[in-house]
Amino acid sequence: MKTVLIISGGIEAADAARRAKAFGYYVVVSDRDPEAPGFEYADSRLIADVYGPDETAAAAERFHRKIRKIDGVLCVAADAPVTAASVAERLGIAGLPRATAELACDKLAMKTRLSSCGVKVPGFMAVETPQALQRLVVQHGRNLVIKPVDSRGSRGVQRLGQVRDLDHAFVFARDHSPTGRVMVEQYLEGPQVSTESIVMGGTCFTPGLSDRNYEHLERYAPFFIENGGDLPSHLPAETQDKIKALVAQAAHAMGIENGTVKGDIVVHKGEPYVIELAARLSGGFFCTREIPLNTGVDFIGAAIRLCVGDPVAPEELEPKQQTPVIQRYAFPAPGTVQRVTGADEARGIPGISDVIVTAKPGDIIPHAGDKRPSAAMVLATGASREQALKAANDALSCLRIETA
Repeated sequence: MKTVLIISGGIEAADAARRAKAFGYYVVVSDRDPEAPGFEYADSRLIADVYGPDETAAAAERFHRKIRKIDGVLCVAADAPVTAASVAERLGIAGLPRATAELACDKLAMKTRLSSCGVKVPGFMAVETPQALQRLVVQHGRNLVIKPVDSRGSRGVQRLGQVRDLDHAFVFARDHSPTGRVMVEQYLEGPQVSTESIVMGGTCFTPGLSDRNYEHLERYAPFFIENGGDLPSHLPAETQDKIKALVAQAAHAMGIENGTVKGDIVVHKGEPYVIELAARLSGGFFCTREIPLNTGVDFIGAAIRLCVGDPVAPEELEPKQQTPVIQRYAFPAPGTVQRVTGADEARGIPGISDVIVTAKPGDIIPHAGDKRPSAAMVLATGASREQALKAANDALSCLRIETA
Protein backbone atom coordinates (compact mmCIF):
# COMPACT_ATOMS: atom_id res chain seq x y z
CA MET A 1 0.00 0.00 0.00
CA LYS A 2 1.59 3.28 -1.10
CA THR A 3 1.34 6.44 0.94
CA VAL A 4 0.28 9.84 -0.41
CA LEU A 5 0.64 13.12 1.48
CA ILE A 6 -2.01 15.70 0.62
CA ILE A 7 -1.06 19.28 1.38
CA SER A 8 -4.19 21.05 2.76
CA GLY A 9 -7.09 19.62 4.67
CA GLY A 10 -9.57 22.25 3.50
CA ILE A 11 -13.04 21.31 2.33
CA GLU A 12 -12.03 21.45 -1.34
CA ALA A 13 -8.98 19.24 -0.73
CA ALA A 14 -11.03 16.71 1.24
CA ASP A 15 -12.31 15.28 -2.06
CA ALA A 16 -8.74 14.33 -2.99
CA ALA A 17 -8.18 12.59 0.34
CA ARG A 18 -11.43 10.70 -0.05
CA ARG A 19 -10.51 9.65 -3.59
CA ALA A 20 -7.05 8.49 -2.51
CA LYS A 21 -8.66 6.34 0.17
CA ALA A 22 -10.96 4.83 -2.42
CA PHE A 23 -7.91 3.83 -4.47
CA GLY A 24 -6.55 1.98 -1.45
CA TYR A 25 -3.67 4.32 -0.67
CA TYR A 26 -2.58 5.18 2.84
CA VAL A 27 -3.53 8.85 3.17
CA VAL A 28 -1.69 11.48 5.18
CA VAL A 29 -3.21 14.97 5.30
CA SER A 30 -1.30 18.05 6.39
CA ASP A 31 -2.99 21.17 7.77
CA ARG A 32 -2.53 23.42 10.79
CA ASP A 33 -6.25 23.32 11.64
CA PRO A 34 -6.95 20.27 13.86
CA GLU A 35 -10.58 20.39 12.68
CA ALA A 36 -9.74 20.48 8.95
CA PRO A 37 -12.41 18.58 6.91
CA GLY A 38 -9.78 16.56 5.06
CA PHE A 39 -8.72 14.81 8.25
CA GLU A 40 -11.96 12.81 8.10
CA TYR A 41 -10.43 10.75 5.28
CA ALA A 42 -6.86 10.63 6.62
CA ASP A 43 -5.15 7.56 8.03
CA SER A 44 -2.65 9.93 9.65
CA ARG A 45 -2.51 13.68 10.07
CA LEU A 46 0.30 16.22 10.20
CA ILE A 47 -0.46 19.45 12.05
CA ALA A 48 1.60 21.93 10.04
CA ASP A 49 1.06 25.21 8.20
CA VAL A 50 0.14 24.60 4.55
CA TYR A 51 2.03 27.78 3.65
CA GLY A 52 5.05 26.95 5.81
CA PRO A 53 7.33 24.92 3.50
CA ASP A 54 10.01 24.18 6.09
CA GLU A 55 7.50 23.38 8.85
CA THR A 56 5.56 20.95 6.67
CA ALA A 57 8.72 19.40 5.21
CA ALA A 58 10.13 18.79 8.69
CA ALA A 59 6.88 17.18 9.86
CA ALA A 60 6.75 15.01 6.73
CA GLU A 61 10.37 13.96 7.19
CA ARG A 62 9.71 12.84 10.79
CA PHE A 63 6.69 10.84 9.65
CA HIS A 64 8.61 9.39 6.68
CA ARG A 65 11.55 8.34 8.86
CA LYS A 66 9.80 7.15 12.02
CA ILE A 67 6.32 6.00 11.01
CA ARG A 68 5.77 5.25 7.36
CA LYS A 69 7.45 5.88 4.01
CA ILE A 70 5.73 8.60 1.95
CA ASP A 71 5.63 7.81 -1.77
CA GLY A 72 4.11 10.98 -3.18
CA VAL A 73 2.96 14.48 -2.30
CA LEU A 74 0.11 16.46 -3.83
CA CYS A 75 -0.95 20.08 -3.31
CA VAL A 76 -4.73 20.50 -3.67
CA ALA A 77 -6.81 23.71 -3.57
CA ALA A 78 -4.00 25.63 -1.87
CA ASP A 79 -1.47 27.88 -3.55
CA ALA A 80 1.42 26.09 -1.89
CA PRO A 81 3.52 24.38 -4.58
CA VAL A 82 6.68 25.45 -2.75
CA THR A 83 5.50 23.46 0.28
CA ALA A 84 4.91 20.35 -1.85
CA ALA A 85 8.26 20.81 -3.62
CA SER A 86 10.05 21.25 -0.28
CA VAL A 87 8.56 17.99 0.98
CA ALA A 88 9.59 16.11 -2.16
CA GLU A 89 13.10 17.55 -1.96
CA ARG A 90 13.49 16.74 1.75
CA LEU A 91 12.23 13.17 1.30
CA GLY A 92 14.06 12.50 -1.95
CA ILE A 93 10.88 11.55 -3.82
CA ALA A 94 9.58 12.62 -7.22
CA GLY A 95 8.00 16.04 -7.30
CA LEU A 96 8.14 19.53 -8.69
CA PRO A 97 11.63 21.10 -8.52
CA ARG A 98 11.68 23.79 -5.84
CA ALA A 99 12.99 26.39 -8.29
CA THR A 100 10.00 25.77 -10.55
CA ALA A 101 7.59 25.97 -7.61
CA GLU A 102 9.12 29.29 -6.51
CA LEU A 103 8.83 30.59 -10.07
CA ALA A 104 5.13 29.67 -10.09
CA CYS A 105 4.57 31.69 -6.90
CA ASP A 106 6.28 34.86 -8.16
CA LYS A 107 4.00 36.43 -10.76
CA LEU A 108 6.65 38.85 -11.98
CA ALA A 109 9.32 36.18 -12.39
CA MET A 110 6.76 33.87 -13.99
CA LYS A 111 5.70 36.47 -16.56
CA THR A 112 9.34 37.30 -17.28
CA ARG A 113 10.16 33.64 -17.91
CA LEU A 114 7.08 33.03 -20.05
CA SER A 115 7.63 36.16 -22.09
CA SER A 116 11.30 35.31 -22.71
CA CYS A 117 10.23 31.88 -23.99
CA GLY A 118 7.72 33.33 -26.44
CA VAL A 119 4.61 32.51 -24.44
CA LYS A 120 1.86 35.10 -24.95
CA VAL A 121 1.19 37.10 -21.78
CA PRO A 122 -0.34 40.55 -21.20
CA GLY A 123 2.18 43.38 -21.08
CA PHE A 124 3.58 43.79 -17.55
CA MET A 125 6.13 45.60 -15.42
CA ALA A 126 7.16 46.07 -11.81
CA VAL A 127 6.02 49.21 -9.97
CA GLU A 128 8.06 50.24 -6.95
CA THR A 129 6.28 53.34 -5.61
CA PRO A 130 2.90 55.10 -5.73
CA GLN A 131 4.58 57.89 -7.68
CA ALA A 132 5.81 55.42 -10.27
CA LEU A 133 2.26 54.11 -10.60
CA GLN A 134 0.97 57.65 -11.14
CA ARG A 135 3.51 58.22 -13.92
CA LEU A 136 2.69 54.89 -15.51
CA VAL A 137 -1.02 55.72 -15.64
CA VAL A 138 -0.27 59.11 -17.21
CA GLN A 139 1.82 57.41 -19.90
CA HIS A 140 -0.30 54.34 -20.61
CA GLY A 141 -3.78 55.05 -19.27
CA ARG A 142 -5.80 53.12 -16.71
CA ASN A 143 -6.48 49.97 -18.70
CA LEU A 144 -4.24 48.10 -16.28
CA VAL A 145 -4.44 45.57 -13.47
CA ILE A 146 -2.39 46.08 -10.32
CA LYS A 147 -1.45 43.05 -8.25
CA PRO A 148 0.94 41.85 -5.56
CA VAL A 149 3.84 39.96 -7.04
CA ASP A 150 3.55 37.02 -4.67
CA SER A 151 0.08 36.87 -3.15
CA ARG A 152 -2.32 33.95 -3.40
CA GLY A 153 -5.10 33.96 -5.99
CA SER A 154 -6.89 37.28 -6.48
CA ARG A 155 -5.90 38.77 -3.14
CA GLY A 156 -4.84 42.38 -3.59
CA VAL A 157 -5.67 42.42 -7.31
CA GLN A 158 -7.56 45.44 -8.67
CA ARG A 159 -8.53 46.88 -12.03
CA LEU A 160 -7.12 50.42 -12.18
CA GLY A 161 -9.78 51.64 -14.60
CA GLN A 162 -12.25 51.37 -11.71
CA VAL A 163 -10.02 52.74 -8.95
CA ARG A 164 -10.30 56.33 -7.72
CA ASP A 165 -7.27 56.54 -5.45
CA LEU A 166 -4.13 55.17 -7.12
CA ASP A 167 -2.03 55.60 -3.97
CA HIS A 168 -4.48 53.48 -2.00
CA ALA A 169 -4.54 50.85 -4.75
CA PHE A 170 -0.74 50.62 -4.62
CA VAL A 171 -0.64 50.30 -0.82
CA PHE A 172 -3.46 47.74 -0.88
CA ALA A 173 -1.57 45.58 -3.38
CA ARG A 174 1.74 45.99 -1.55
CA ASP A 175 0.17 45.01 1.76
CA HIS A 176 -0.94 41.72 0.22
CA SER A 177 2.59 40.89 -0.90
CA PRO A 178 4.78 39.03 1.63
CA THR A 179 7.82 40.66 0.02
CA GLY A 180 6.20 44.08 -0.46
CA ARG A 181 6.43 43.99 -4.27
CA VAL A 182 3.85 45.26 -6.75
CA MET A 183 3.37 44.86 -10.50
CA VAL A 184 0.91 45.97 -13.15
CA GLU A 185 -0.17 44.28 -16.33
CA GLN A 186 -2.32 45.18 -19.29
CA TYR A 187 -6.02 44.43 -18.89
CA LEU A 188 -7.08 42.46 -21.95
CA GLU A 189 -10.76 42.37 -22.85
CA GLY A 190 -12.19 38.98 -23.66
CA PRO A 191 -13.56 35.76 -22.21
CA GLN A 192 -11.51 34.05 -19.52
CA VAL A 193 -11.02 30.31 -19.18
CA SER A 194 -9.79 28.11 -16.35
CA THR A 195 -7.77 25.08 -17.42
CA GLU A 196 -6.67 21.99 -15.56
CA SER A 197 -3.80 19.92 -16.94
CA ILE A 198 -1.64 16.93 -16.14
CA VAL A 199 1.89 16.84 -17.54
CA MET A 200 3.42 13.39 -18.03
CA GLY A 201 6.90 13.00 -19.44
CA GLY A 202 6.72 16.50 -20.89
CA THR A 203 3.40 15.91 -22.64
CA CYS A 204 0.55 18.13 -21.44
CA PHE A 205 -3.03 16.82 -21.26
CA THR A 206 -5.80 19.39 -20.67
CA PRO A 207 -9.21 17.72 -20.33
CA GLY A 208 -10.64 20.57 -18.27
CA LEU A 209 -11.67 23.93 -19.79
CA SER A 210 -14.21 26.04 -17.94
CA ASP A 211 -15.60 29.43 -18.98
CA ARG A 212 -15.13 31.68 -15.95
CA ASN A 213 -18.31 33.46 -14.90
CA TYR A 214 -17.85 37.16 -14.09
CA GLU A 215 -21.45 38.32 -14.01
CA HIS A 216 -20.68 40.41 -10.89
CA LEU A 217 -17.59 42.09 -12.36
CA GLU A 218 -19.07 45.59 -12.32
CA ARG A 219 -20.92 45.09 -9.04
CA TYR A 220 -17.75 44.26 -7.14
CA ALA A 221 -15.34 46.51 -9.05
CA PRO A 222 -12.43 47.13 -8.85
CA PHE A 223 -12.06 43.55 -7.62
CA PHE A 224 -12.37 40.42 -9.73
CA ILE A 225 -15.07 38.32 -8.06
CA GLU A 226 -15.63 35.11 -10.00
CA ASN A 227 -18.99 33.39 -9.66
CA GLY A 228 -18.26 29.86 -10.77
CA GLY A 229 -17.85 28.46 -14.24
CA ASP A 230 -19.50 26.74 -17.19
CA LEU A 231 -18.39 23.50 -18.84
CA PRO A 232 -17.89 22.68 -21.64
CA SER A 233 -16.40 25.93 -22.88
CA HIS A 234 -18.48 27.78 -25.46
CA LEU A 235 -15.33 28.82 -27.34
CA PRO A 236 -14.74 27.40 -30.83
CA ALA A 237 -12.79 24.15 -31.04
CA GLU A 238 -9.96 25.95 -32.83
CA THR A 239 -9.63 28.44 -29.96
CA GLN A 240 -9.72 25.65 -27.38
CA ASP A 241 -6.89 23.91 -29.23
CA LYS A 242 -4.89 27.15 -29.12
CA ILE A 243 -5.48 27.37 -25.37
CA LYS A 244 -4.28 23.81 -24.81
CA ALA A 245 -1.18 24.44 -26.91
CA LEU A 246 -0.48 27.66 -24.98
CA VAL A 247 -0.77 25.89 -21.61
CA ALA A 248 1.60 23.16 -22.81
CA GLN A 249 4.08 25.79 -24.02
CA ALA A 250 3.88 27.65 -20.71
CA ALA A 251 4.31 24.50 -18.61
CA HIS A 252 7.41 23.57 -20.62
CA ALA A 253 8.82 27.10 -20.27
CA MET A 254 8.48 26.82 -16.48
CA GLY A 255 10.21 23.45 -16.36
CA ILE A 256 7.18 21.34 -15.50
CA GLU A 257 7.80 17.89 -16.99
CA ASN A 258 5.60 15.90 -14.62
CA GLY A 259 2.81 17.18 -12.41
CA THR A 260 -0.34 19.29 -12.45
CA VAL A 261 -0.92 22.74 -13.89
CA LYS A 262 -3.80 25.17 -13.32
CA GLY A 263 -4.15 27.90 -15.92
CA ASP A 264 -6.01 31.21 -16.01
CA ILE A 265 -6.30 32.25 -19.65
CA VAL A 266 -7.84 35.26 -21.39
CA VAL A 267 -8.83 35.15 -25.06
CA HIS A 268 -8.25 38.58 -26.56
CA LYS A 269 -9.22 39.17 -30.20
CA GLY A 270 -9.21 35.43 -30.82
CA GLU A 271 -5.78 34.79 -29.30
CA PRO A 272 -5.18 33.25 -25.85
CA TYR A 273 -2.82 34.82 -23.28
CA VAL A 274 -1.62 33.42 -19.96
CA ILE A 275 -2.79 35.48 -16.98
CA GLU A 276 -1.49 33.01 -14.40
CA LEU A 277 -0.12 29.48 -14.37
CA ALA A 278 -0.20 27.66 -11.02
CA ALA A 279 1.84 24.51 -10.42
CA ARG A 280 -0.85 22.81 -8.38
CA LEU A 281 -4.40 21.49 -8.48
CA SER A 282 -7.19 24.06 -8.50
CA GLY A 283 -9.76 24.78 -5.83
CA GLY A 284 -13.48 25.25 -6.23
CA PHE A 285 -14.02 21.51 -6.91
CA PHE A 286 -12.97 22.03 -10.56
CA CYS A 287 -10.58 19.08 -10.70
CA THR A 288 -12.40 16.84 -8.23
CA ARG A 289 -16.03 17.16 -9.35
CA GLU A 290 -16.61 19.39 -12.37
CA ILE A 291 -14.21 17.71 -14.79
CA PRO A 292 -15.47 14.17 -14.04
CA LEU A 293 -19.10 15.30 -14.46
CA ASN A 294 -18.30 17.14 -17.68
CA THR A 295 -15.87 14.77 -19.41
CA GLY A 296 -15.96 11.44 -17.59
CA VAL A 297 -12.23 11.84 -16.87
CA ASP A 298 -11.17 10.89 -13.33
CA PHE A 299 -8.78 13.81 -13.18
CA ILE A 300 -8.03 13.80 -9.45
CA GLY A 301 -7.58 10.03 -9.53
CA ALA A 302 -5.02 10.34 -12.30
CA ALA A 303 -3.18 13.11 -10.43
CA ILE A 304 -3.00 11.02 -7.26
CA ARG A 305 -1.70 7.94 -9.08
CA LEU A 306 0.85 9.98 -10.98
CA CYS A 307 2.27 11.58 -7.84
CA VAL A 308 2.98 8.20 -6.18
CA GLY A 309 4.52 6.80 -9.35
CA ASP A 310 1.69 4.56 -10.49
CA PRO A 311 1.00 4.44 -14.24
CA VAL A 312 -1.61 6.61 -15.94
CA ALA A 313 -2.46 5.82 -19.56
CA PRO A 314 -2.81 8.86 -21.86
CA GLU A 315 -6.23 7.67 -23.04
CA GLU A 316 -7.50 7.98 -19.46
CA LEU A 317 -7.15 11.75 -19.81
CA GLU A 318 -9.13 12.00 -23.05
CA PRO A 319 -12.71 13.32 -22.60
CA LYS A 320 -15.37 10.67 -23.06
CA GLN A 321 -18.38 13.02 -23.03
CA GLN A 322 -19.30 16.71 -22.85
CA THR A 323 -22.09 16.94 -20.31
CA PRO A 324 -23.07 20.54 -19.48
CA VAL A 325 -21.99 21.50 -15.95
CA ILE A 326 -22.71 24.78 -14.16
CA GLN A 327 -21.08 25.90 -10.91
CA ARG A 328 -22.39 28.94 -9.02
CA TYR A 329 -21.81 30.50 -5.60
CA ALA A 330 -24.17 32.08 -3.09
CA PHE A 331 -23.19 35.60 -2.00
CA PRO A 332 -25.20 36.56 1.11
CA ALA A 333 -25.37 40.05 2.58
CA PRO A 334 -22.29 40.89 4.65
CA GLY A 335 -22.53 40.40 8.40
CA THR A 336 -22.59 37.64 10.99
CA VAL A 337 -24.39 34.48 9.87
CA GLN A 338 -27.49 33.87 11.98
CA ARG A 339 -29.12 30.95 10.24
CA VAL A 340 -28.67 28.77 7.16
CA THR A 341 -31.64 26.89 5.72
CA GLY A 342 -32.81 25.40 2.44
CA ALA A 343 -29.84 23.17 1.64
CA ASP A 344 -31.89 19.95 1.57
CA GLU A 345 -34.52 21.63 -0.58
CA ALA A 346 -31.78 22.79 -2.97
CA ARG A 347 -30.34 19.28 -3.19
CA GLY A 348 -33.76 18.02 -4.26
CA ILE A 349 -33.83 20.16 -7.41
CA PRO A 350 -33.58 17.92 -10.52
CA GLY A 351 -30.13 18.24 -12.07
CA ILE A 352 -28.34 19.28 -8.88
CA SER A 353 -25.23 17.22 -8.41
CA ASP A 354 -24.10 18.83 -5.18
CA VAL A 355 -24.78 21.64 -2.73
CA ILE A 356 -21.96 22.55 -0.38
CA VAL A 357 -22.68 25.07 2.37
CA THR A 358 -19.53 26.52 3.89
CA ALA A 359 -21.15 29.17 6.12
CA LYS A 360 -22.42 28.33 9.59
CA PRO A 361 -23.97 30.41 12.37
CA GLY A 362 -21.40 32.74 13.85
CA ASP A 363 -19.30 33.04 10.70
CA ILE A 364 -18.65 36.55 9.43
CA ILE A 365 -19.35 37.27 5.76
CA PRO A 366 -17.14 40.23 4.79
CA HIS A 367 -17.95 42.94 2.31
CA ALA A 368 -16.94 41.92 -1.19
CA GLY A 369 -13.30 42.71 -1.76
CA ASP A 370 -10.35 40.87 -3.19
CA LYS A 371 -11.65 37.57 -1.80
CA ARG A 372 -14.87 35.92 -2.90
CA PRO A 373 -17.44 36.39 -0.07
CA SER A 374 -19.29 33.16 -0.81
CA ALA A 375 -21.18 31.02 1.68
CA ALA A 376 -22.31 28.09 -0.46
CA MET A 377 -21.73 26.43 -3.82
CA VAL A 378 -24.10 24.57 -6.13
CA LEU A 379 -23.14 22.22 -8.94
CA ALA A 380 -25.67 21.36 -11.63
CA THR A 381 -25.85 19.28 -14.80
CA GLY A 382 -28.40 19.04 -17.57
CA ALA A 383 -29.09 18.00 -21.12
CA SER A 384 -28.18 21.57 -22.16
CA ARG A 385 -26.36 24.52 -20.65
CA GLU A 386 -29.69 26.32 -20.21
CA GLN A 387 -31.16 23.39 -18.32
CA ALA A 388 -28.14 23.13 -16.03
CA LEU A 389 -28.10 26.88 -15.42
CA LYS A 390 -31.79 26.86 -14.47
CA ALA A 391 -31.17 24.05 -11.98
CA ALA A 392 -28.26 25.98 -10.44
CA ASN A 393 -30.29 29.18 -10.11
CA ASP A 394 -33.28 27.30 -8.69
CA ALA A 395 -31.04 25.71 -6.08
CA LEU A 396 -29.52 29.06 -5.14
CA SER A 397 -32.99 30.51 -4.67
CA CYS A 398 -33.73 27.78 -2.12
CA LEU A 399 -30.73 28.68 0.03
CA ARG A 400 -31.44 31.19 2.75
CA ILE A 401 -28.39 32.54 4.51
CA GLU A 402 -29.45 35.14 7.06
CA THR A 403 -26.89 37.63 8.30
CA ALA A 404 -27.01 40.49 10.77
